Amino acid sequence: MIEEQTVTDLFQIIVLDDNASTRNLAKCTLERHLNCVTRVCSNASDLFKLSEQSQPDLFLLDVDLDDENSLEICQNLRSNPETGKIPIVFLSKYDGPEKRVAALKAGGVDYLDKPFYPEELVTRIKNHLEIHRLQLNIQNQVNEQRALLRVLCHDLVNPIFAAQSLLSLRISNGKMDTPAANRILGCCNTALDLITHVRDENVLVSKNKQFTTEIVSVADAIKESVKTLSNRFHKKGVKLVAKADPNAKISTNRIVLVHNILNNLITNALKFSYPKGEVQLHAYIQDDTQCVIEVIDDGIGMPPEILENLFEENAKVSRSGTCSEKGTGFGMPLVKRYVEKNSGTIEVESSERQESQDGCTEGGTTVRLRFPNHN
Repeated sequence: MIEEQTVTDLFQIIVLDDNASTRNLAKCTLERHLNCVTRVCSNASDLFKLSEQSQPDLFLLDVDLDDENSLEICQNLRSNPETGKIPIVFLSKYDGPEKRVAALKAGGVDYLDKPFYPEELVTRIKNHLEIHRLQLNIQNQVNEQRALLRVLCHDLVNPIFAAQSLLSLRISNGKMDTPAANRILGCCNTALDLITHVRDENVLVSKNKQFTTEIVSVADAIKESVKTLSNRFHKKGVKLVAKADPNAKISTNRIVLVHNILNNLITNALKFSYPKGEVQLHAYIQDDTQCVIEVIDDGIGMPPEILENLFEENAKVSRSGTCSEKGTGFGMPLVKRYVEKNSGTIEVESSERQESQDGCTEGGTTVRLRFPNHN
């Protein structure tokens, strides 16, 4: 038996058999000996409906359906991205090798005879369920590792670029004063914080745990982000206006909020703004329950095809900025990932820049984040 599982950890099994006695016996046997919820059906239509309602961990299919071809059902499940990797175990009252081979070729992972021996059914199903969950955990860890590598490749650019810019400025002026040295030291410390965060989160991911959260002042996080990025705005000639309600607080990790979320959004806004343009950063409390953070620019905006795929990791949405700045396309998928991990939502409104009839330019992008507010 599986120890210390919550209700959400229950295995989900769907049984398809046109014999009521067989499917009910399978349900009773599995639910008695496994920590699972077993749903039964007698036709393919009901099976597909059940699989849409809740993602199953295993299908148990009768090979010998009277009115339907179970091998075709298996192939349909295999061809569907939502169910393609879910294990399928067959039941059959015939023990001929031809049918067994056909079932395995169709995508089944195992084959049991009817009438089944209860202990054998439970043992085999339990093994396939645990293998399936293990594979899901491995894939989740792989996805997390990929995201962390992107953090290293992408988010470290901001503090390192700030340090490099300050050093270049001091060297070109032939002097190195204490305030500049302190700012450089701050940027280097930020880079070290990011590296430490990635290492710590990598350990947590390997143990299938989440990073520790704290109540973070959004105003303080914005100040830290602005301090890191102010030189880049000055260099491009873009104005950055920040205004935050001091009572806005969210439960998160400070480094995640500043570097993985805010810095990504602000540098994106800078990248697509024209010199002498303006980026606004607002944070306020809405309805006493939500903390809303907005990053607004009056830049070039996004066409519909880019806006539609903005958060797709494999979509090619990267493009050059207004001063030929290069991008990776990793930023917005990372932001969405971290926002949602902190119980938040993200929405983007954008229109391409164009001149109106009175000669004024219109366009730009607004990114809006919503988090539960913690007073």
